[in-house]
Amino acid sequence: MELTINSKILNKKITFSIPGKSYIFADLNGQPGTLGKQICTGGYTSGPTMSYGGQNQKTFESICRRWYRAYVKNVSNF
Repeated sequence: MELTINSKILNKKITFSIPGKSYIFADLNGQPGTLGKQICTGGYTSGPTMSYGGQNQKTFESICRRWYRAYVKNVSNF
């Protein structure tokens, strides 16, 4: 599964994917798939990792969008 968000706030496209069985990765570092960053709870890229093992695209997109919103809040707090 994949989802690409065209982030105007971060001024780049972010692609979320599940290249393996369940862990979700985002290409925040410019690298796709498992070379990207694993998304973690609270909008972070370190800590308890987030995963999705189902096959529902809408559920996957909901998880990614929720994480993205939290990530943007974290980044803007610097």
